[in-house]
Amino acid sequence: MRTTVVLLAHGSPDPRHRQAVQAQAERTATVTGLPVRCAYLETDTPSPEQLGAELTGTVLVVPMLITPAYHARVDLPRAADLLGRGGGRVVMAESLAPDPMLVAGCVEVLDRCGVDPSGRVVLVAGGSSDGVAARGLAALVARHGPPTWRTTTLADLDPVLLERDPAVGTYLPEPPAAVLPFVLAEGVLHDRVGRLARSRHIPVAAGGLLGTAALDRLIGRRVGLSN
Repeated sequence: MRTTVVLLAHGSPDPRHRQAVQAQAERTATVTGLPVRCAYLETDTPSPEQLGAELTGTVLVVPMLITPAYHARVDLPRAADLLGRGGGRVVMAESLAPDPMLVAGCVEVLDRCGVDPSGRVVLVAGGSSDGVAARGLAALVARHGPPTWRTTTLADLDPVLLERDPAVGTYLPEPPAAVLPFVLAEGVLHDRVGRLARSRHIPVAAGGLLGTAALDRLIGRRVGLSN
């Protein structure tokens, strides 16, 4: 039976997130020739349970998660069960994290915003209080990003932007050239990061990773394409 691809995203009260995920689904369908549906862990619909009732055949789930946080560890097994409730055979692909193509997507966003990717850039992740998301992003950038990039979370961003004096163990010896919200799409977290950075007179590399060529290729790989 035919394979249906499901892009399983977090969900957001901001409609821009849903629009970006849906646009990604349309691009992926065009490239693969397969039907591509969207489901959301929170807020947006359809939920895995709602969509799973419609699906038969092979259901290839691509978790649209870019940090190894709570959802990747806890919610994905439950979502897989729900997506198979209509009789579909669920195959769970790897999450997007921690693939180095995420770094390539960040470089595209910076280029698009006129920011030199080799300069001082602070990437800001969301994530739960357990710190897994922050550690995952830090490890990704340490392995695959320029040495001038630093990482933090929204909760810890303000001290990073304020500290300046190397004599007191500052995180950055000078203000960054830009702050980049490490998100798939514009939304609540993206805007909060932007407001805080701008309040410190630091430019923001606006826009999410979806829509970059790097993310198109990464999602294609998760679906099983060679490119």
